[in-house]
Amino acid sequence: MQTHIKRLIFISVIAVTLSGCTSMKTMEATGGSLADGVIELSYTRSPSETSLFDEQDALKTATKRCKAWGFKKADAFSGEQTSCRDQIGSRCDVYLVTKKYQCVGKS
Repeated sequence: MQTHIKRLIFISVIAVTLSGCTSMKTMEATGGSLADGVIELSYTRSPSETSLFDEQDALKTATKRCKAWGFKKADAFSGEQTSCRDQIGSRCDVYLVTKKYQCVGKS
């Protein structure tokens, strides 16, 4: 079952990549809560852009932040949240895509 899901994800990523206007984004720390042990990583995109980010690179970034807070690692929450960062009139000009990570395992 796991192999089937990985294959579907791989095919989906390739299809999106080949469809044009796709860019790889770098997630950067944009928020979080030490009390909750949650890190937020985000990137921006335009309305016409289809974006992807390197999940493993993002997890490394989140884990590094969690370690600075005294945790052993980070686990990704499922899904991402997309919100409008810059609005011109009734139209969104720049979207902010955010993914949350839970810090786990006190050092």
